[in-house]
Amino acid sequence: MKRSYFLVLILLLTFSCEKKETAHKTLRTCIYSDPQSLDTRKVGDYISSEVLFMLYRGLMHYSASGELKPSLCKRYEISKDKKTYTFYLKKAFWSNKEPIDAYDFERSWKKILDPSFPSQYAELLYPIKNAERAKRGQIDINEVKVKAINSKILKVELEHPNPYFLFLTSFSSYFPMPKNIDEKITFNQNVNNLAFSGPFILDKWVRKSEIILKKNPYFYNKDKIDIDAIHISIISNEETAFQMYENNEIDFLSSFLSPLAIETLGKVKNRDDSKFIAIGGFSFLCFNTEKFPFNNKHLRKAFSLAIDRKKIVDNITQLNEPIALRCIPPIFLKGPNKGLIKNNEKELAKKHFDKALQELGVSKDKLKISFTFGSYVVHRKEAEALKQMLEDTFKISIKLNLVEDKILFSKLNKKEYQFALSRLIVRYNDPLNIFERYKYKNHPKNYSSWQDDNFIDVLNLAKKEFDPEKRFRLIEIAESLLLEDMPITPIYFYNYTILTKKNIKGIYTNIVGDLIFDDTKILEEETK
Repeated sequence: MKRSYFLVLILLLTFSCEKKETAHKTLRTCIYSDPQSLDTRKVGDYISSEVLFMLYRGLMHYSASGELKPSLCKRYEISKDKKTYTFYLKKAFWSNKEPIDAYDFERSWKKILDPSFPSQYAELLYPIKNAERAKRGQIDINEVKVKAINSKILKVELEHPNPYFLFLTSFSSYFPMPKNIDEKITFNQNVNNLAFSGPFILDKWVRKSEIILKKNPYFYNKDKIDIDAIHISIISNEETAFQMYENNEIDFLSSFLSPLAIETLGKVKNRDDSKFIAIGGFSFLCFNTEKFPFNNKHLRKAFSLAIDRKKIVDNITQLNEPIALRCIPPIFLKGPNKGLIKNNEKELAKKHFDKALQELGVSKDKLKISFTFGSYVVHRKEAEALKQMLEDTFKISIKLNLVEDKILFSKLNKKEYQFALSRLIVRYNDPLNIFERYKYKNHPKNYSSWQDDNFIDVLNLAKKEFDPEKRFRLIEIAESLLLEDMPITPIYFYNYTILTKKNIKGIYTNIVGDLIFDDTKILEEETK
């Protein structure tokens, strides 16, 4: 994959001789809701991950130039068989002045792999030898092959050669947490008790109001960080957030951290201060395959076939997103995209629907269906449009079940729904990440409770295959198996939208949509 796919630099303005850095160096933005946690080992939501990238660092880090570079390690060695990585840590400190050492990494990673520990992304550590078996309770946690040789050397053995392992170490799940974190990081935590390894520290957190981050004076690369603080307003109303941007109360607005209202989406496409970046993610419907009536494959296929994806993109999301007729986003594809499912095929949908009713032994008028979705305004509009499409096609009644986003993912995880609208963003630069969550039905993000032996076998082969073309072909076979049984159906691929003031330069993002502020500068307005 070309480097440009790994990282999309958002060029927000060019320097001119009439511009200079301002003494005011507080970057202002907003998010839709509070982070769920500041514990890198636990979180699985996008907002929490974004805040964690501001507060912590890992072994590796993506730079503004698009290169994966050492961060908390100064160098690394890879064995000839590409299965053993040895990381040599640089001299770095937590914000409480304590040294960051290899034992912090070993302790944090093994805690994630404790079967009783509630991690959302434990599978990201499964490339490590014995990690998956330990998480499943099959072997002792001390059998996991990550070992601090001493305070500055970390040795990691992998199950198989892995082309994306270094990228994984740049993601928040691989960031170490400081000693005694479990005693300190509670919902009502005193922010002064926490220690951070990244460019910023948490100075203040007033829930449902604001988060204030300040520059970390003990960050190993502090001299490169130009901004002194980040002020994050917590604004749940999409229109209010946009008006704050228009009124110069915030400096940039990200569609994934603070969604834009439907009325706004149609207006921003041609603005000079807007950028649209394709990332590795998509919107999708998930079906509870263990609960009536979506335990029937034909009903799942019927619902998928009845969706007019282009109508949703044209009239609701309005950001020229590609409709999704497969699960692998275009950003991962070298050649032309292809469709594995059909779009807006009403007559075929009706045939599958009739067969589903026959197999379920129920009449159309006795079919009671509830559709669960989150509170983002775009998702509300999508849900209303999907309800209308399905009701018009099948002449049935569907009950809408709107819940707050935190409640939504709790319900999905507990399988307390029939079918639901959800979203997926990859966590590393490989499409395998999309399908790993469906490998076992008890995965916290396998909301459909779907599992298939053939699918598991193919994924296992893909994880062992190092040749990129053979490996990608195996991933495509897994994709076909998933969509043939259809526990989910994709709707459209994501375009990341950012509005940025002209005096802000150097905000960039990578393939997983994480914002990085290493090179961010706040300039004075132009003078004439």
